[in-house]
Amino acid sequence: MRYKHTISVIGSLLLLSLQASKAHAYLDPGSVSLALQAIAAAAAGAVVTGKYWFWQVLDLLGIKKRGEDSDNNTSSTPVDE
Repeated sequence: MRYKHTISVIGSLLLLSLQASKAHAYLDPGSVSLALQAIAAAAAGAVVTGKYWFWQVLDLLGIKKRGEDSDNNTSSTPVDE
């Protein structure tokens, strides 16, 4: 019995929340600028994170290590003895 009451209350609240109503809101340029900045930061973070994961997968598979050249890694400067 208790559950029927709870379900009816939740159903009523759901139906009331689905009603369309006018929103009297104003978006100033500062809030739009903040939203664009957040989108740009999320995109930059995704690129950096993706690059990091990409190199981690390559290191895990042993394909190529970060900073590794295709030529040998010895320096061409002579060593003074």
